[in-house]
This record gives sequence, structure tokens and C-alpha cells, in this order.
Amino acid sequence: MNVIDDKSNNTWKISIISPIDFLPVLEEVLYAHSANDFPTLSDFEIMGDQENRLLEGYFNQKPDPDILQSAIENMAAILNKKPLKFTIEKLQNENWVAMSQKLLKPVEAGRFFVCGDHDKEKIPKNKISIIIEAGQAFGTGSHETTNGCLLAISDLYDQIKPNLVLDLGCGSGVLAIAMAKQWPIKTIASDIDPIATETAFENIVLNNVPTIKADDDKPGIATITCDGFENTILATISPYDVIVANILAAPLQKLAPDIVKNLNPDGWLILSGLLDVHEDAVMRAYQEQGLELVKTYPINGWHTLVLKKA
Repeated sequence: MNVIDDKSNNTWKISIISPIDFLPVLEEVLYAHSANDFPTLSDFEIMGDQENRLLEGYFNQKPDPDILQSAIENMAAILNKKPLKFTIEKLQNENWVAMSQKLLKPVEAGRFFVCGDHDKEKIPKNKISIIIEAGQAFGTGSHETTNGCLLAISDLYDQIKPNLVLDLGCGSGVLAIAMAKQWPIKTIASDIDPIATETAFENIVLNNVPTIKADDDKPGIATITCDGFENTILATISPYDVIVANILAAPLQKLAPDIVKNLNPDGWLILSGLLDVHEDAVMRAYQEQGLELVKTYPINGWHTLVLKKA
């Protein structure tokens, strides 16, 4: 782990202003830097600045600034970006991860209303509520990619009646919970990160959605920690009527053959985690697998794509 040993109860906060199209790479650098103790990351709009966002990361141990700066500079050089500077601040005697979640406002997206437990009294009666305490996993509903996926799931409500759906790279589990609440069906939530699936399980219980095993044939959500469809369970129970993959552009392209192979011939695919500049490359990967674009949800430069087999 590339961190400086610190046995105190302090939390360390990193702040970086980054170009929007460099954010996914920067997030991966921060995750990789922490090895097994993943940070909580959030990015925010900067008033009057359409090209950059403020990325904040909360660590339980102090990151090594020299190693981190070198990693950021190396990735910036590869992608022909200017080196980024960051600040590290020690936050004492507070649960700053939890407090940072409270700063996030509730999100209304289509039929859904996503908020923390502290805002549950604000849930409208005509919305499907999703209570999310993201902890160490990505996905509170505030990010444009999660928001776009929620809008896409909402719009599919009147069009399809699925029996089996998959949230691939589930993070906090918000999208799996959304599908399980919209359609009371068997839902699979998978992620390569065991912290993510643990957090997702906690959020599933918090939302009173039944937890099931992957081989159960009943409504509810099963969480699986695995590396995509290399996990035999994930592939064995396919095909899926809906697959949602809110990850990054590069893995979306790499996973295209496996994702389409495990999609029902009449199934729907929702892809997110990509910027507008990545859409053409991602689309080519899925067009080669026989899919066509049905709809795009653009939000602040981030795109969510809805596809179906041609």
C-alpha cells in the first residue's frame, strides 16, 4: 500500500482540480495508489469553469505525496495532459467520509429519488426511494453517470417486463436497487471490488430489498464479487434481459464481446462512465457485436447510452 503509516484516527483529504476528460483516469490512479484501503471520491462542478471539476478524495491513511505526484504526472504525460498539482489536508477527529456524503444533495432522476438517510423525510410520495450511504463505494446518484443510468432505467419501465437483470460494476448498488424496486425481479449486482459489494449489500438491506443467492429463482438482489464474466456464476445464470454497466470507457470496450454474449437477444444494454469524446469508440465496439444505439443521455459532458441488438 502506497501510504505513510499513520495509526491515528485522522482522515486525509486530497483536493485536485482536473480537466473533465482526465477525471476517470485520475480516479483510477487514486484507487490504485491505495491498494486495499480505497478512498471515497467525489467530484464537483466549479462555478464558471466548464472544462474542469474539483475532485476530492478521503483516505484513512496518509497517501505518499511523492509517489502519488509521480503516478499522476506519468499518466498525464501518456495522455498529453499538463501535470496536476494537489493538496493534502489532515482532518482530525471527525468521520469526514460520512460528513462528505451529507454534503451531497438528494437526486431526482425520472421515477427515482436518491438521498442519504438524513434526507429521507424529503422523499416525494410519487417517487421510488433509494437510500444510499455510499461509504467507500462509488455511486451516490449525484454523479452524472449514475444519474443518466437512473433516467434510462426509468424510461424502460413502460417498455419492457424483464425477468433477470445485471448491474455490472455495481459500486454502491444504487442501480441494482433501482431495478429491483422498479421491477420486483431477480437482480444481480457484481463488482470486482469486495468493498463495493459489501457496501452494496448494506445498502440493499437499508432499502428493504430482499437479499438472495445467485442461484435463487426469486425476486431480490444477489451480490457477487468477481472480475466480469470470468466468474462462472455470472455467466451461468445469463442471459440477462437488462445489463447496466456504469464503469469506464476502456473497460466498456474491452468487455463488449462478453457483455453482448450474455445479453438476451431481445435484451437492453445501458452503458455509462464515458465522456462525449469517448462515445464513438465505445459505440464501435458494440456495433461490431451487432448492437445499435437507441438513445443517449448527455449530462455535463458525460454520456449514458442505451443499446439494443439490431
